[in-house]
Amino acid sequence: MFLRRIRSCLTKLQISYNYPTFLRLYSSSYKSKYSVENIYPNSDQNFLKKVEIKHAYSSETEEEFTGYIPLDDIQIKAIRGSGPGGQNVNKVSSKVEVRFHVESASWIPQWIKENLIENEQSKITKDGFLVVTSEKTRTQMLNQADCLNKVREMIHKSATKPAEITEKDKQILTQRLDKANEIRLRRKKADSLKKRNRKSFDD
Repeated sequence: MFLRRIRSCLTKLQISYNYPTFLRLYSSSYKSKYSVENIYPNSDQNFLKKVEIKHAYSSETEEEFTGYIPLDDIQIKAIRGSGPGGQNVNKVSSKVEVRFHVESASWIPQWIKENLIENEQSKITKDGFLVVTSEKTRTQMLNQADCLNKVREMIHKSATKPAEITEKDKQILTQRLDKANEIRLRRKKADSLKKRNRKSFDD
């Protein structure tokens, strides 16, 4: 519609219309105010460029897991599973297995690795590979996403720090221990008195 109007205007002005020339002259110069260059002037317009995410850890704070899992550092394998899908399960490899070597995973902080190895001993092989599988859905892509979510949940669980005990909590804990010891001593004294009375009765 736009080109048709331009062509009619050029015809009225008796100017010869040449589409390649028009495209070369005007398409490069005209840009909408809502273009990517205007909205994000300092951004890289190469959308096919591989983005490298660097983990910037500060020496003042303890390292944390960012949630990013580099696919180049893990092994993803599709296998035939016994999940939902009926007879189609025997034809399509929809089950997904994800594994990675825990000690070699540079994207996991060292203190989290130690907790991960301790918490997930049943899922770590003798060679140190953590293995996660999923056959939750009929599609390979969704099962792969489910495996990655499982890995993230395991790492986040291992990154959970125990709550620090405050002074108030220490006082409450001390009072409870003192009360428990007092009750224990009362019961011990009552049992001792009962035995003594029983012995005097027998005599």
